[in-house]
Amino acid sequence: MRSCLAQTLQDFEIIVTDNSTNDLSRDLISRLNDPRIRYSKNEKNLGPVGNTSRATSLAKGKYIKFLMDDDLLKPQCLEKMAEALEKHPSAGVAMAPMDIIDEEDRRIFPRFYVFRKMEYRYRYQVGDGLVAKQKILREFLTRDYPCTVPSGILIRAECIQRFGLFDEAADFAADLDRVMEIATEWDFYYIDQVLSSWRLMTDNHTAAMHKKGLNIGAFYYITRKILEKTNALDLFPSEERERIIRDSIFFCSCRALLNGLAGIRARSPRLIGQTIATIFREDKYFINKLRLPWFVVREIFVSLFPKRLPPARE
Repeated sequence: MRSCLAQTLQDFEIIVTDNSTNDLSRDLISRLNDPRIRYSKNEKNLGPVGNTSRATSLAKGKYIKFLMDDDLLKPQCLEKMAEALEKHPSAGVAMAPMDIIDEEDRRIFPRFYVFRKMEYRYRYQVGDGLVAKQKILREFLTRDYPCTVPSGILIRAECIQRFGLFDEAADFAADLDRVMEIATEWDFYYIDQVLSSWRLMTDNHTAAMHKKGLNIGAFYYITRKILEKTNALDLFPSEERERIIRDSIFFCSCRALLNGLAGIRARSPRLIGQTIATIFREDKYFINKLRLPWFVVREIFVSLFPKRLPPARE
């Protein structure tokens, strides 16, 4: 909350939807005593997706910025992101890399998936720039997620109005589902400056999901939703569309493999078996199954020998 109030751009509203069973959040907001804060207690626990949808439905601004309750905004976050969307009306989302912090707000460089050392979350490129919807959608579908964590992006409210609130069926990937849908119709703007902090804690929601395993069927669900949209496939040349579809399902299988890694760490044959069964059920392309071992080898190599890029602006 304090990182919101400390923004260099001060024209905003803060909406807090409280999913808890106590009054600690209400008491904190009362002490802050700022008229821009609008507090609403949910009648029952709506879950993370339902709670995010409810907060979104209460927003009145031109742009919507989500802030998960363990993340932080840098002072210039709103100013830089709003300025980018004002200057580029074709962009529906402004995105920027996030640094990673621990429980004590200290910058950390953890290793994800055993090998990969993470300096930032979502460092997309070197330098600012508009990313055309054709390129950003291809990235989401077949290569990597350029942005996902809601704390790291700013969304044009018009985009939310166009596609509606978050899809409960997308489960933990509801935020990914939304930005992928936006990418079918809007460009994105990337700011190569760290504008927020993603907190890694052993007991937060994301960490807990990765330990016990994800509903990896959600990856295939949201991808097929996009592939069923005529306007999405129309962004690509006709001769490429079949390959885009195949590679999109392959990328889902690659993401699903991470669930198997969680099963190995947890020594859970059940989770490993569920992962393999889901991949074979959802990915009907035989060639994709042959490609998976090479994907693992490539990921290990890239993790051990990463590209050395100049740092993002701090």
